[in-house]
Amino acid sequence: MAPELGFSTLPAILRVLLCTDGTVTHSLAAYFDEPINVLCLRQESRPLSSVPTELDGEPGETVIEREVLLQGAASGRQYAHAWSTICVGALDRDSRAMLDSGAAGIGELLAARNLETCREIRRIGLRTTEALQHFEADASGGVVFRDYVIHSGGKAVILVTEEFPVALYTGA
Repeated sequence: MAPELGFSTLPAILRVLLCTDGTVTHSLAAYFDEPINVLCLRQESRPLSSVPTELDGEPGETVIEREVLLQGAASGRQYAHAWSTICVGALDRDSRAMLDSGAAGIGELLAARNLETCREIRRIGLRTTEALQHFEADASGGVVFRDYVIHSGGKAVILVTEEFPVALYTGA
């Protein structure tokens, strides 16, 4: 059984990040007063039909599965870890090039291209310390996460899971 998330006991910045409809990268940069690097750990293309998903892609469409770390450019602190599944058909050529470069977060990419989207948060929760494998952080407090779907043009086109190590935000 997953531990219970005491949402009201989380640091204010984590409550904001878990509920935001904006770009996490920009929020982190403003809060921690440092640029945030997007470190692409993995990015693979595959057929939508090979991925168990609720995305509204076209038959035969390709998706990109991506895993990134959001890291402070000056401090080297690992603020967030994220996985995403993206319908390639929802992206124009320039957006795809930005994604392929691996240097932009999903929110940044959508904002830079002025793509109209809506985020639907599906789940917010707490993971135990095993989830800290992606972070160089104190294990106390575990990791809070959120799962959400990004809709564009009335279709679910991107799935995202983001994780934040609680201890890092408690001491901020």
